[in-house]
Amino acid sequence: MKVELPFLAEGVEGGDVVQVLVKEGEQVTEGQSLIELETEKATVPVPAPAAGKVTRLLVHQGDHIKVGQALAELDGGNGDGQSSKTAKPEKSAVAPARQPVPEDEAAHAKSVEAKESKPSQASDQSKTQTQPASPDAPVVDHQDQVPAQPARADREADHSKPSGATIPAPPSIRRLARELGVDLTQVKGSEAGGRITAEDVKAYVRERSRGAGSPAGKDAQGAGGNVFSTMYGTERREALPSLRRKIAANMTQAWTNIPHVHQFQDADITDLMQLHKRYAPQFKQKGTILTLSSLFLKASVHALKLYPQMNASLDLTNGEVIYKNYYNIGVAVETPAGLIVPVIHNVDQKDLLQISLELADLADRTRRREVKLEELRGATFTVSNMGGLGAGPFTPIIYPPQVGILGVGKSRLTPVYRDGQLVPRNILRLCVAYDHRLVDGADGARFTNEIVKVLEDFQAMFLGL
Repeated sequence: MKVELPFLAEGVEGGDVVQVLVKEGEQVTEGQSLIELETEKATVPVPAPAAGKVTRLLVHQGDHIKVGQALAELDGGNGDGQSSKTAKPEKSAVAPARQPVPEDEAAHAKSVEAKESKPSQASDQSKTQTQPASPDAPVVDHQDQVPAQPARADREADHSKPSGATIPAPPSIRRLARELGVDLTQVKGSEAGGRITAEDVKAYVRERSRGAGSPAGKDAQGAGGNVFSTMYGTERREALPSLRRKIAANMTQAWTNIPHVHQFQDADITDLMQLHKRYAPQFKQKGTILTLSSLFLKASVHALKLYPQMNASLDLTNGEVIYKNYYNIGVAVETPAGLIVPVIHNVDQKDLLQISLELADLADRTRRREVKLEELRGATFTVSNMGGLGAGPFTPIIYPPQVGILGVGKSRLTPVYRDGQLVPRNILRLCVAYDHRLVDGADGARFTNEIVKVLEDFQAMFLGL
């Protein structure tokens, strides 16, 4: 039986194979993971639907596969594989009994062609073809097949040598050749008609580097042949990782389709830092850490309830605005492979302790790439906190279909004029980005001010002030 990629989740059409967990000939049990698939930045195991022996693997690491595509062939041990093999000889054994008439017709047709090209040999060939050695043996005309191959090879050899006027290479290959300092007239194309591919150009550069005995030749061998010499120096080329491809596609879509407005505002979080310092030991006793991110999530939900257009999405196809009555906040997490945004669901229904516990666990599993697919979906708003990296204010990019995101950097001790004197205060400059198609500038400014208000007097939020 063929094992196909099953339906994973709504809107997920496929993914990239991160790892193949079985080998051909290996016996697997029902539910055992066959491959690990990366989709929407989550790594999902794909289990075997039944027990059996893996007779053939149809995918490899790095392949992009879609739902319904075959992953492997599995022999359940019920004899189906053997019966299919025995069925083929029976079919071939019966077939020769029905072949005499077509063979005579084929031989006659070939004898006519031979008469037109070689009259002296036509009669002999037709006689030998119409009288096979045995009725069961298929007739093969070796005289006609052998000479055809050199002629084809000669034609391909002629086409593989491009003339100086026309070089069979698309614009992308010509651009690559210019960057690498390659004369395409010296490159032999490997595709039909002598068409030159990117791999042909790279192979030429590797050969040239080795022939010249340059340091790039040694580097290329040590780096898997991905180091190339150019007129500016050496370059190393690496395949774009699957996660980085997804990030690039999402960011391009967001920046291209969403008209961003970035609203900056300063928040005096001196009192918030004292509150954090006061209760952090109690959170630690309960097995978690009270981070500023947890406080930012609570402040965001408070403002989202007052400005529902920031907790919505646009459906331009149907001409509708979708207002969300739930508050799921995405939290940007840095991982060795790239930025991933897991989601804490129903933040409005959880207290700070619950949010802190869930946030710590979710961030840890995200860094280890063990986050589940459903934990990456359903966000209505996102918070990106780069204060832990010592970064200052920045302009975040909205993650569609959301219409807003809060970007937070590191606070700084700043002299502030109060009551006739300068006093040191912790000032945090935050930035709210919103989709100008749905959110007007005035509403965006009020939303930002509301977040600042909560951060400056956090306890007032719980008192309903």
